[in-house]
Order: sequence, then C-alpha cells, then structure tokens
Amino acid sequence: MPIRVFAHHMELTDEIRHHVTERAEHIRRIFDGIITVHVTLEAEKERRSVEVVANVSHGSPVVSRATTQSLTEAVDLAFHKIEAQLRKHKDKLRDHRGHGAEAAAPEAPPPDELPDASASGLTTE
Repeated sequence: MPIRVFAHHMELTDEIRHHVTERAEHIRRIFDGIITVHVTLEAEKERRSVEVVANVSHGSPVVSRATTQSLTEAVDLAFHKIEAQLRKHKDKLRDHRGHGAEAAAPEAPPPDELPDASASGLTTE
C-alpha cells in the first residue's frame, strides 16, 4: 500500500515521516481494502493541521482532518478518526453483502394454498 506524505509550510523530518508511516500501516490491519493513503501536514502560525485520505476499494475515499497546536497530536487524532470511519465502512460492507441474495428469490406458496383452477371457472382442455 503506497503511503504518500506531503508537508506544506514546514520541514518534513524523518521522525515525523516515520510516525505517520507507522500510523498508516496500523490502519491497514483494520481494513485491508485500502489502496493508497495520502497524508498532508500543514503549519500555520500556532496551528498544525493534518488531512488523511484513504482510497478504498468498494467505495469513495475516506477523509479525516484534525487541527491542534502539536503536530503529533494532530496526526494521532486524524488517524484515530479515520480508523473509526474505516471500521464503520467495513461493517457496512460485511452487513449489506448478503441482503441482495435473500431479496432476489421470493418464496413460492405451499401447494395446499394454491388457488383451485376449477373454483375460478378456468378449465384446462
């Protein structure tokens, strides 16, 4: 799974990149249908913002954002949010998978409940 880390208005150190990569590998254990992960780190005055976009199979991309004063807190919070979203996405896929097959085949009424052809005036000759 490719993990891309981008930094805007800040220096991307090896320590930060390692922390982000560890967290991204952890979400892979939660949901194995992740195709790519894009992490954007941004610094503005006293705020540190993190946006995580996980492109998943069977659905639209899952996005989470977090803004705090500390970059590591923002990374942890954003990944915590995306973990919850991926768990919910996984549950939806698992729960809704079997409903289409059950609804496709309607049950036939038992033979004793079939309408009698002679009672309705129909004859077969």
